[in-house]
Amino acid sequence: MKTSSSKNSEETSNTLNIHRKASENIPEREETRTSSILTDTNNNTSRKPSITEQLVILTTSALALPPSSPTVPRELWTNKVEFLLSVIGYVVDLGNVWRFPYVCYENGGGAFLIPYMIFLCLIGIPMMYLELFLGQFYRCGNITLWGRIAPSMKGIGIASFLIVTAVTLFYTTIIAHAVFYLFSSFREVLPWSLCSQSWNTPSCSERMRIGSVNNQTNEQINFNGRNNSFSLNETQKYNSIIDSKVSSADEFYNNYMLGINHSKVSSADEFYNNYMLGINHSKGLTDLGSIKIDLLLCLILIFVLMYMCIYRGVKSTGKAVYITATLPYIVLIILLIQGLNLEGSRNGITYFLKPSFSKLKNMKVWYSAANQIFFTLGPGLSVLTTYGSYNVSSNNCYYDALIAVVANFAASFLSGFVVFSALGHMSWRLQKNVESVVDEGPSLSFIAYPEILATFKYPALFSILFFLMVINLGLDSDFGGLESIYTALSDEFPLLKRHRKSGMFIMCFVLIIACLPTVTQGGNYVVQFLDKFSTAPALMLVVMMEAIAATWVYGINNLVNDIRTNLGFEPNLFFRLAWTVICPVIVIMLMVLALSYSDELKYGNYIFPSWSIIFGWCLNMCFILPIPIVMIYAFFRHTDSRNSFKQRINDLFTPNITKQRMKQQIEKGTDFTMSSSAPISHV
Repeated sequence: MKTSSSKNSEETSNTLNIHRKASENIPEREETRTSSILTDTNNNTSRKPSITEQLVILTTSALALPPSSPTVPRELWTNKVEFLLSVIGYVVDLGNVWRFPYVCYENGGGAFLIPYMIFLCLIGIPMMYLELFLGQFYRCGNITLWGRIAPSMKGIGIASFLIVTAVTLFYTTIIAHAVFYLFSSFREVLPWSLCSQSWNTPSCSERMRIGSVNNQTNEQINFNGRNNSFSLNETQKYNSIIDSKVSSADEFYNNYMLGINHSKVSSADEFYNNYMLGINHSKGLTDLGSIKIDLLLCLILIFVLMYMCIYRGVKSTGKAVYITATLPYIVLIILLIQGLNLEGSRNGITYFLKPSFSKLKNMKVWYSAANQIFFTLGPGLSVLTTYGSYNVSSNNCYYDALIAVVANFAASFLSGFVVFSALGHMSWRLQKNVESVVDEGPSLSFIAYPEILATFKYPALFSILFFLMVINLGLDSDFGGLESIYTALSDEFPLLKRHRKSGMFIMCFVLIIACLPTVTQGGNYVVQFLDKFSTAPALMLVVMMEAIAATWVYGINNLVNDIRTNLGFEPNLFFRLAWTVICPVIVIMLMVLALSYSDELKYGNYIFPSWSIIFGWCLNMCFILPIPIVMIYAFFRHTDSRNSFKQRINDLFTPNITKQRMKQQIEKGTDFTMSSSAPISHV
C-alpha cells in the first residue's frame, strides 16, 4: 500500500510539474497557502487531503492554470531585437519631429530640458517600466489584464481601448497626408514651390523660390542677404504679376518676395490647404464637403500596408520594424548634415538651445514638459502592455524601458537640430527673425519644411527622404495601435484569435469607414478636433488609475514580489514611491492644469464653435465612463449582497490574488506551499 500511495503521489507531482512547465519556463512566484481539511460527512472525521486532492483544489481555484484550449497558444517575439525595435518605433513618432522642437523652443529652449528630464524620470520611465512588466506577466490584452487584477478595474482597459481607437483614426489620416506628399515629390520641380498651379490664388507668394526650369521661360531670382538687393530676369509671367500687384520694385520685394504683407499666402500653404485638403471648399464642421478620392486612396494604401505587416502577428511586425524603426534615424542624420551646411542654420540652432531660465517660473512650462511625456511615450494607450504580453515574463523590461527612453530622447533632440537648422535658413532667406517662421504640428511638416526642401540642390530627393521618414515614424506607432486594439478584442473573444487574418481585415475595413470624415474637404477640422479631445485629460486619468490599480488595489508588495520572482531583482525605493504616490499626484495636478490651460481651438481663420467644444469635452469624458460603470457593475455582480455596504466596497477593491488566498483557507488547516507562475494565456 505504501508503494502504491507513493507511486500515486509521484505521478501527481509529475502532473503538477508538467503544468508548471507549460507556463513557458516563467519563474515561479512564492506564495503560501493554507491547506484544506476535508471532513467525511459519513463518520464525522477530519483528515488531511492527499496530494491528488490538493491538486484538484488548486485547479478549481481562480489562481489555477486555465484549462487547455483548442485555440492556438500565444505567440512570442522572434528575438529581443525585434521587440526592442517595435517599442522604440512606437515611442519615436511624429510628435518627436513636429512637436518637441517647437515646445522646447517655446518654453525656454535649453532650460526646458530641466523640467522635461525631471518628468521623464518621475512619470515616463516608471510608467513605461510598469506597463511593460504587467503586459509580460499577465500575457494578455489590456482589457483582460486589468480584469485579472480585479474585476472592478477592467474599465481601465476598456477606457484605454476607446482612446487608442480614437487616436488611430486621426493619426492614420496624417500618415495618408504624408503619402500624398511622397507621390507629389516625384517631380523635377516640387509643386508646392510654384504659384502657377490651378489651385493657386492671386494672393499666392513664392517667397522661398530661387529658381525654376520651365519649358517656355527661364527666370532666376538671386537674393543677397547682406545688402538687401536682388536681381530679376523678367519674363512675361513676372511682368504681369508686377503690373497687376505692385507699383514699384520695393513693393514687389517686400510684399511678394518676403511675404511681409500679411495678405500673402505661401505657395506651400496653398498646396496643403487648397490642393491636398481642399479645405477652402468647406465651411467648417457643419459642412465638411465631399470625400477627396486621392486622400481616400492614400488612406486605403496605408491600411493595406499595415495589414500586410501585422496580420500574422508579432512575427511579421518584428520583421517590418527593422526598416520602419531604423530608417527615420538615418534620414534625420542625412537631413541634419544638409541643414548644417545651409546659410543661417546656426542662428536657428541657437534659438533652439538658447536657455531662458526665467521661463521656468511659469507653471505652464512645467505643464508643457509633463504633457510632452504623454505625447511622446504614450503611456495609458495599452500599446506597451500589448507588446509586453508577447514576451516571456522573465524578460528584463527594466532595461528595455531605459533603452527606449534614451532612443526617444535622442530622436527628439536630433529632430530639433534638423528642424531649427532649416528654420534658421528660412529666416535668413526671408530676412525675418526665427520666431516669425517657427510653427508646430502639421504646419511644420507639411508647409514650412517642404517649403525649405524646395530650396535644396536636389529638392525631389530630399523631399522623398523626408516624407519616407514621416511615413515610417507614423507607421511604427500605428502598428502598435492596431495591434493593441486587436489583441484586446481577441483576448476577450478567442474566436478572433483563431481567425486573425480575416478578423484583422474586417477591423481595418471598419476603421477605414470610420476615417471617412477625416478625408473629406473639411476633414482636417475633424483631425484637429480628435487631436484635441481624444487624449488629455482622459488619457491622464487612465494612467493615474493604472498606477493606483497596480500598487494600491493589487498591492505594492505583491507587485514587488512578482518583479523579484520574474526578473530576479526588486524595484528600488524610487520606483515604489513613483508608482504609489508620485505618478498619481502629478497626474491629478496635470488634469487640473489641462482644464486651466485649455486654449481656444481654431484652424487658420476658422474658430471652432462653442457647441463643438462642449461636445469634445463630453466625448473625452465618455472615454473614461467605462471605469465607473464597470465598478458599479462589479459592485452588484462580484460582491455578496448579504454583507454590509462598507464590506462590499472593501471587496470591490480587493485584488483577485487576495480572494484566491481566502478561498484556499479552511478552518484548522495546516499550511502547504504552492508556487504559482505568472498567469498563462491559452488563447
